[in-house]
This record gives sequence, structure tokens and C-alpha cells, in this order.
Amino acid sequence: MTLTRYRYTGPQSCASLRVGESRELLDLQLLPGQPVELPADHEYTLVLLELKHLVLLPTTEKKGVKANAS
Repeated sequence: MTLTRYRYTGPQSCASLRVGESRELLDLQLLPGQPVELPADHEYTLVLLELKHLVLLPTTEKKGVKANAS
């Protein structure tokens, strides 16, 4: 299951989603202004996007830091 990071901007809420081929349960607590990870192609995510309750957050890539060999 691939999750996408959003910032939730709607009212405080909870949700339980069935996701993936195994239909595993994903329990969520949705708090205004807080990040949340949701499956991008799930019907619930699409509804929240349509209601403008989600803002896509930039992905953070961890890059290795090379030490200077002086």
C-alpha cells in the first residue's frame, strides 16, 4: 500500500478505510492543520480533495551527505 502525505484542513474527524488487495484496515484520526497519510487513489481521499480538505505536502527525500575529504 502506497500512501501520500497531505495536510488535513477540514473539521476534526476519524475514518477507517479498507485498502490494498488484502483489504487491510487503515484507521485515521484527522486533525485540522496536521499531516495525514492516505492512499491517493482511494475514494475517501478523492472526496476530501474535492471538498478541499487536503493539501498535498511535498515529498521529502533523504539524500546521503558526503563528507569533504580534506
